[in-house]
Amino acid sequence: MLNFIIYEDNLEMRTLYERVILEFVGRRRDCYRIIPISKFDGDTERILGSLDGRKIYILDIEVPGKNGLDFAREIRVKGDWFSQIIIVSAFEDFRVDIFYGKMLTLDFISKKKDNVEKRLLETLNVAYHISSTRQFFSFQQNGELFHLPYHDILYFVKDINDNYTSIITSRDTYRIKKSISEIEKIVGNDLCFLKTHQSCIINLDNVQSVNLNESTINFGEKETNLLSREHKKELKERLISE
Repeated sequence: MLNFIIYEDNLEMRTLYERVILEFVGRRRDCYRIIPISKFDGDTERILGSLDGRKIYILDIEVPGKNGLDFAREIRVKGDWFSQIIIVSAFEDFRVDIFYGKMLTLDFISKKKDNVEKRLLETLNVAYHISSTRQFFSFQQNGELFHLPYHDILYFVKDINDNYTSIITSRDTYRIKKSISEIEKIVGNDLCFLKTHQSCIINLDNVQSVNLNESTINFGEKETNLLSREHKKELKERLISE
């Protein structure tokens, strides 16, 4: 799920941002939500706390109650360094505050420029690319700490002992003390992973072929038959949309 959080109290600008976002997502197949926020209050924190998936923030600086810079700072202070933040303002002097604020913002867009829509669309493309960049799966095995790139993983499969899961790559198999449910919570928000069975999560990027009749998923030299009937349709749709 891709979440676009618009923090803007001006209805006209909010509508403009939504229009650009709809143009942007129209080119892709991602599931998405647009969350418009006109003020910061208890409901705002509740809504943001309930969001799963990747987040792209569009924050206006001049919002009553909590300005966009404070909002951006709070996002980072709470430990979210992965969400992309785009700042918009009619006051270009704020560029300096943003630079020295160490908020790791992606861009500053001036409302006074005539190319706001074009700039925002370009920045959304960059934000999407960054947020889609594959991450690492970190775990410890036999006293060693591993950072396994997502693109190296073929699939996760539940071990005989429900408290353990095996990570299958083209070269190795790692056995870690985590249940398949715990693994799903870690990688479930990444679009390259899909649960195909209560005991299996696959990496769609590494699938070479699927035999729906025999319920087998082939990764080249390795394959799994952990494909349940209820997951076949979603697997087919996700592979076609790649």
